[in-house]
Amino acid sequence: MNNSQNYVKQIKNAKRGGYTPTIAKDVNKHRIQNALKLIEQWRQLANELKPQMQLEMAFTLEECAQDLDRILRNK
Repeated sequence: MNNSQNYVKQIKNAKRGGYTPTIAKDVNKHRIQNALKLIEQWRQLANELKPQMQLEMAFTLEECAQDLDRILRNK
């Protein structure tokens, strides 16, 4: 089954449940999920850099992660 047929079935099932999907809503949700993954990667990298005494870079990554997390939670 190709992707277009699958997408049509998903929309049909969503309408049955009372949810009207919009492309913008789905794209934004996907972007937010990717941003959250990026935040986690930044935090992991920051934790790896701290034992190597690269504290300035680790703190910068952590600050970026916190800023992005704050922006996403406001929406």
